[in-house]
Amino acid sequence: KTSIKQKKAHLMEIQVNGGSAADKVDFAHKYFEKAIPVDAVFAKNEMVDTIGITRGHGFEGVITRWGITRLPRKTHRGLRKVACIGSWHPARVSFQVARAGQNGF
Repeated sequence: KTSIKQKKAHLMEIQVNGGSAADKVDFAHKYFEKAIPVDAVFAKNEMVDTIGITRGHGFEGVITRWGITRLPRKTHRGLRKVACIGSWHPARVSFQVARAGQNGF
């Protein structure tokens, strides 16, 4: 029995800027598989540009994922649904219709 809990490796891509291509390779080679001190990358009071993504929320229904209105209490087959997902023809669901699925990353 294996107790594998973590699925993603602890990897991070970091872009190296400044200087020539040889300088960038030397900098990366010098700190390869080592802890990089903060003062080697950033200067004091330097402006930093960051990029972030939303937190993943897993598989969620249409009410939570898209914020649509619930159906009335006396609805027959559940009320946390979309009442009509489209007409008979065209015989496919349009991409604009709110559906359940993965919310976030």
